[in-house]
Amino acid sequence: MESRIIAADLLTESARRRDIHLSLLVADTGLWVSPDYYQRLLADTGSGALFPRVRRARIGQGEARGQFVDGVRLDDNNYANVAIKRALGLSGGAAVGFEACHIWPLTCYEERYHTLVANIVLLPRALAGLSDHDLEIQRALQYRAFELYGWWPEAQEQPVEPEFYPPEWRDPQPDPATVRTFRAARTSAATGSSAETQRALENRIRQWAAQPSLNVHKIIAIVAAADDDILRDELVARAGEATGSKNAYGAVASLTTNSSNAYGRVFEVHGKRIRLASDVAAVVKGLSWSSAD
Repeated sequence: MESRIIAADLLTESARRRDIHLSLLVADTGLWVSPDYYQRLLADTGSGALFPRVRRARIGQGEARGQFVDGVRLDDNNYANVAIKRALGLSGGAAVGFEACHIWPLTCYEERYHTLVANIVLLPRALAGLSDHDLEIQRALQYRAFELYGWWPEAQEQPVEPEFYPPEWRDPQPDPATVRTFRAARTSAATGSSAETQRALENRIRQWAAQPSLNVHKIIAIVAAADDDILRDELVARAGEATGSKNAYGAVASLTTNSSNAYGRVFEVHGKRIRLASDVAAVVKGLSWSSAD
């Protein structure tokens, strides 16, 4: 009988023979959901799944997309694709050439995991199939999901850092809810309503204070605990330790301005030092901030 030639196996073997780590390509190009979005989803619904009563159909067992089994809708990959793009704040043709890939094999057949945003990553179509076949990529994705969200499937062991793990990963996409707030603030600013912009920022600060798991909460907590001000370099270093972010400098910078997609002007810069902005200092000091240490 003629032997089969399996493309994925050839590619994996070639990569190993030539000492090429395909997981590096995945780390550079994968689109991840904001951990803040995931944590808010857990707090709001108790689940990280956007469509908790949907799973992939087992075609080999006679199931078909669109059927209902025990109240669960059967899907192909459509609901998972919608879930992650919605969580990323992407609509229409905003993400071209990507596919929704489940991080843990076979979890798509469980309704609690099929649209769970911590279990999905958008990968370029040219790489997507590798997530089903290449163990190095699977282990790297699983550990990255654990790093970002602290999540793994209940029936699996907690992932550990694999022997080869990409040292740098593409940062998660911004939280869509925060982006919408930024856009609303920019619209108010464009129409000359500085009072509305200020109220929007103060409301965001109150929301951040109520969610200690958010990275922005942890950064503000460091400055709020300072007697007066803090060296910018020290704040960036401490923010990186507290949040695990590889772009702590950018996160701090986004708290110093109302422009573009910034968080809002919570901090003022004075040379090499940072302090709470004078027009929100009273609001920040009047709220409870968890210790960053």
